[in-house]
Amino acid sequence: MSKEEPVIRVLITGAASPRAYALAGLVANGMALGSKQPMIFHLFDVPNETGKMEGLMMELIDSAFPLLREVITTCDPVVAFQDISVAFLLDAKTRPFDMTQRDLIVFNAKTFKDHGLCLENFARKDCKVIVLAYPGNTMCYICAEHAPSIPRENFTANTRLNHNRTIGHLAYKYKMPPVNFRNVIVWGNQSQSMYTDCSIASVVIGNKSNRIFEYMPDEIAYLKTQLAEQIANRGTDIIAARKLPSGLSAAKAACDQLRDWIVGTPHGTIVSMTVSSDGSYGTPKELFFSLPVEITRGKWSIVRGIKLDELARNKIDANTKELLQEKMQAITELGDT
Repeated sequence: MSKEEPVIRVLITGAASPRAYALAGLVANGMALGSKQPMIFHLFDVPNETGKMEGLMMELIDSAFPLLREVITTCDPVVAFQDISVAFLLDAKTRPFDMTQRDLIVFNAKTFKDHGLCLENFARKDCKVIVLAYPGNTMCYICAEHAPSIPRENFTANTRLNHNRTIGHLAYKYKMPPVNFRNVIVWGNQSQSMYTDCSIASVVIGNKSNRIFEYMPDEIAYLKTQLAEQIANRGTDIIAARKLPSGLSAAKAACDQLRDWIVGTPHGTIVSMTVSSDGSYGTPKELFFSLPVEITRGKWSIVRGIKLDELARNKIDANTKELLQEKMQAITELGDT
């Protein structure tokens, strides 16, 4: 028998939510960390959600996941964040139709400041953090700002959901397997202003990779405008239909992102990831921005040199402006300087 990998601790906050319910099973089954990584779950939520957390714990135990060694349910942040290697941060208010973006930031900012402080004080310094809350970019910024001893590149938000949505829409519309579509890019904020860009995307037909604009010249108008609008509005459409935010698709996207982050992306494959900007494409360094990345040996790097047309440039600039406004709203609410 081969030697087992060391057990790691995985935190899921907002553990009583439907999204956490979907995520926990996928992670426990090895989708995020691989088929050889044993784990201990830390499930964290507020005291009045204890029953739901315990119910999830029972279902996890009853599923007999081979990799799951223990499940800890807690309302104590010290216990929740202690020695964790991976943090999925889900516990934020979802925006109702009558709530403004500003009010949502004000409501959630204190939660993510607390999360950052807990990561700083209790988590492992190599902890990988994925924010699934909304608005993800700004909550990720708040969290990273309050955990300065953890590398900033270890904080991400889950734009992979919108990346996957784009590929899913293309596959469904053109009746092809999703694996045939590569290198779409989602730029900017996790909001309706984000921009889905297919300018360097490719489609594989008969083992040959083709630039999608060249292979489908009659579809360029759809790919540049209608598709982007559909992806930007998809989350709102799901809430309208289910009366709940995306659950399974968000959980699967978080697993895809973490798995790529750990094992790397195939050569020549670009994925969208909300990361701390290094100034590429005119985005301010302090912002968390969805950008095209490649990943090698657990390290992501921003793909540079992509030519932007006027539409993409304008969308990136609009997202930058929006994120700077969100940042100032969060700083004002928290009293930070």
